[in-house]
Amino acid sequence: MSFMEKQAELGKSLYEINQSTFSNIVELSRKNIEQYIETNKAFGEKLPEVREVSTFFSLQREYGETLWNNAREAVEAQNEILTGAFNETREVVQSAFTTAEEPAPKKASAKKAKAEAA
Repeated sequence: MSFMEKQAELGKSLYEINQSTFSNIVELSRKNIEQYIETNKAFGEKLPEVREVSTFFSLQREYGETLWNNAREAVEAQNEILTGAFNETREVVQSAFTTAEEPAPKKASAKKAKAEAA
């Protein structure tokens, strides 16, 4: 594969990686927003049941823990997406700039060629 073909393939591959990564991050963000809304809705429905301050603090602690765990999971998922994109990009760039040179055919020496002709 020529240098120009490798560079064209590199550009195409990088575009595909970026597009895929962006799509995955947007999808993850959409899911995170939906999860956040559902969490708020669920805890909002529990608020009218609260009759004591200790129950309120307990509910608030549970809500905070749930938000924290959801945020942690979202960051871990985003890290996985970005790590995968980085690894793919590294492989593509390495393959684009690696020269897999084929060994040139060896020329027979003039003495050897004369000996074979005789």
